[in-house]
Amino acid sequence: MKFLAVGIVAGLLLGLLLGPYLSAALFTTPAAHSVNYVDKIKSGGKLIVGTSADWPPFEYIDKNGQYAGIDVEIAKRIAQKLGVQLEIKDMKFAALIEALKKGDIDMILADMTPTAEREKEVDFSLPYYFGKGYAVVTLKTSDIKSEQDLYGKKIGVQLGTIQEEWALSNLQGKAAEIKSYDRVYPEMVMVLKRGDIDAIIVGDKIGEALTIKDPDLKVATYVGVPTIGGAVAVPQGAEDLKYVVNSVIEELINSGEMDKIFQQEILKWLGEAG
Repeated sequence: MKFLAVGIVAGLLLGLLLGPYLSAALFTTPAAHSVNYVDKIKSGGKLIVGTSADWPPFEYIDKNGQYAGIDVEIAKRIAQKLGVQLEIKDMKFAALIEALKKGDIDMILADMTPTAEREKEVDFSLPYYFGKGYAVVTLKTSDIKSEQDLYGKKIGVQLGTIQEEWALSNLQGKAAEIKSYDRVYPEMVMVLKRGDIDAIIVGDKIGEALTIKDPDLKVATYVGVPTIGGAVAVPQGAEDLKYVVNSVIEELINSGEMDKIFQQEILKWLGEAG
């Protein structure tokens, strides 16, 4: 119940933070010259979404071998809006943008944060949530309590993420050893519990979910600054597709359905993985 209450409060804050993005998006229409992406998807009868299914509760493979999570549910709503079937392609996070640029996938839904570097290669929808920083997850017995306590430690991050970028920029010069992994769960959690590294740095919602699932873990502190949490990546110039995605995100946020998706999918994963 406490967890749900926190989710509701977070949802209210999300609405306030997203206000400027939503108001701007409401007056955005697809460019007249950019209709080929949606037409192509509809003619093919399916929406191909790229993800990295190692980032629960956003995307993971459930006990029945099916793709599940917050981003998968959002992808389902987008496919439904387009009137097509949904196909999920799972790959390493670091390979997603190149796959989108090559046309192997139609969009990326993988809790991907828009950054200036990424926006040189792909376009992003409006954000569907905001983060409060990066979670530093440690064993409960750890004495790490601040960013300074990470100096000289072995830190695990996921390859290609903004957490990896932050760690390399802020910790590597402080005698910290940064180790990058392809998968957060279970790979990074396993090496942390085995004692090979002292901490892992992940998104705030991922870190909180991991610690609720596993009583041996805790969020020792948060680093970085509050940022846009996640958005949908589409090919550059795909204004017609971005318009559809934005309309779905607006509808989910304004109706309160986005809050429900977050709460239900987090609780579902915790129940399944617990």
